[in-house]
Parts: sequence; structure tokens; C-alpha cells
Amino acid sequence: MNPFPEEISSKIFSKLPVKSVLRAKRWSRVTRDFIRDLTCNPTFVDEHMKFSSQRNPNLILTDTICRGKGNIRNSLYFVQDEETPDQYSCHKVNLEIAKFQEFRVMGSCNGLICLVHPTNRYEICICNPCTGEHIKIPPPVSMEDIPGHIVVGFGVVPMTNKYKVVGIIDFREPSDFIVLRQKVFVYTLGDTTWRFKDNTSVLRLLGQSACKAFVNGALHWVSNSRQIVSFDMDTEELDIIPRPQLELGSGSFSLRSFKGKLLILNTSFPDRIEIWVMNDYRVVESWTRIFTINEQQIGRNIRDVEIVCFLEDWEVLMVYNHRALLRYNLRMASVSELSGIDGLPNRFDAVAHVGTLVSPLLGREAEM
Repeated sequence: MNPFPEEISSKIFSKLPVKSVLRAKRWSRVTRDFIRDLTCNPTFVDEHMKFSSQRNPNLILTDTICRGKGNIRNSLYFVQDEETPDQYSCHKVNLEIAKFQEFRVMGSCNGLICLVHPTNRYEICICNPCTGEHIKIPPPVSMEDIPGHIVVGFGVVPMTNKYKVVGIIDFREPSDFIVLRQKVFVYTLGDTTWRFKDNTSVLRLLGQSACKAFVNGALHWVSNSRQIVSFDMDTEELDIIPRPQLELGSGSFSLRSFKGKLLILNTSFPDRIEIWVMNDYRVVESWTRIFTINEQQIGRNIRDVEIVCFLEDWEVLMVYNHRALLRYNLRMASVSELSGIDGLPNRFDAVAHVGTLVSPLLGREAEM
């Protein structure tokens, strides 16, 4: 029997990590039924998500295994901050999706991740790696339309909690197989079809990188012409966000977010990374260079370092050479390697992730 009133029990469980909430299902039939009812309650799921978002982000890792004859399989791993100094745990995610053994993580939002097949990039799946729930998204266009590359973004409308997938697709002009034009398609989870958005006038041919900056209710990418392109998830409008005068040369920069602000990582230098923050969204004068990470401070080749996410107290998590996790204190200019993590794959990519109970199904049945 539950020794606490339901309201108190709900408050307790809303402050636990997803792993602990789901483990409680195994305690007894009573707790199993109680947890089942909780996780179906949108108010509880939202409260749990808000509390989880206040913690340092965790990581989703992907590795690639070649099994001969071109048979490639990706695996997911969940790396969790144990909230003790430099203590992390890693466990493999048992995610079985039919005909989706090979994928890339193209975005993470409120515990849901967007997976895209690396060769057939019109195969898209949204899943919650903590609960195992997933749903496949229908292709945005018919292959008879001869589409080219696709850039995929995933995010949420903060005021309505509507989750959307954005597909920006290259098409070649019928009269000229060299000239490219891009079209934007939007899919809202819970719908059955994509919607075409005729608002591509500001597009500047986006690259193939994942969107790693969801700020102010908008996705952000760096275009091939090194402009910042945003897509507002509510209005579904594209725009150009002004960037500071950066010393780029032949290099470029990438985008991240921290505490609701847009950050630029200027990686165009051979020996350092500059970090810029936009203190007031869309105000170009508010861009400020706040930190510079020098190669000698890291003690490793800066070209092999990727900043994954920002933690509290101006610390960052980094991946070095796809093989090691580093924790770097920007103020102290000190670095430590996160070693001794059992189950860590030999080679991996990483994205920031918050473990939640948010379901990608939204009233629909999971595809098996």
C-alpha cells in the first residue's frame, strides 16, 4: 500500500530521474499501476520534465558497428550525471525499431530525440530513449519528385507543447540540374501529413549538420554562406539572425545554447575556440565574446575537440577524438577526463539530452 497521499507521492516521483521512476514499476503491482497512471498524466509529465531540465544535461551517445558486407548498425547509450563530482554512469539503450538499425541523432528536445537514416534521409523516427516509445514519420515528399539533400530539425512550441519536425529539402530546377532551390516542410507530431511552407526567401543553402541550438522557441543553423538561419516553431517563419563580426578566414563556426541564450563557437582558428553569447536575442550589439579556450589549456589537439553542452558554473562537456569525455571549467581553465565510466563505447558521437517521460506517440500507437 502507498504510505503517502497521492499528491505527495506525485511530488516525490516528479523529482526523481526517469530511470528511478521506471524502476519503481517493479516494486509491486500497486506501484506499477500508480506509476502507469502518473506517466499518462500530462500534468505530472510536464512537472517532471521541468524539474529534470533544471539539472545538468545528460548525454546520448551513438556508436557505429560494421558487421561486414556493408551491414552497419548504430547503438544508443545514455550517459547520466550522478550528481557527484565527475561521476557518470553509462548504459546501452535497448531501442528496437524495425528497419532502423542505422541512424543519426539530428536533435534532442524535452527528452525526445529525432533519428534520421544516414543513407535514406527521408526515413525519420522520433523516440524517447528512456521509455523506448517511438514513432516513424512518413516521408515529407515522394521520391518521384527527385529530392536532394535534406536538413532535419526538431523542436517544440513552448506555449502549446506541440512538437514539430522541420525538413528543408534541396530540389534541382527542372530546366537546370545545377541550380538548387530549397523547400520547407513541417510535420506536427500527432498529424498524419507534412505541410509545405512557402517561405524560403531567406534560405541560404543549409549544410547537413544537426541543429544543436534551440533558443527562444526557434531552431538555428549555420548556412553555407556562414549566416545564422532561424526557424520559429510557432510562426513557422524563417529568418536571419545577425551575427557578430567574427574572424573566420576560411573557417566557420557552430551554434549552441545555454540558459536560453544563443552561443557561437568560433572554431576557425588552429589553436583556440572563441565563445560568443547573444545576451539579447536578435540584437546584434549584444553579442559578446566571453571565453577563449586555448589548445594548451586542453592539452589536446583543439581540432579534435567538440563542445557538446554547457553545464552549471560555466563548465562544458567535450568529446575528444570521438573516444573520450572531458569536463572543462571555463573560469579556472582546468580540464579533467571522465574516466572509469563502465559501458562507454570505444568510439562515439554525443548530443546533450534531458531524460523525461514525454511520449512521442501523442495518442497514436507505436510502430513496431
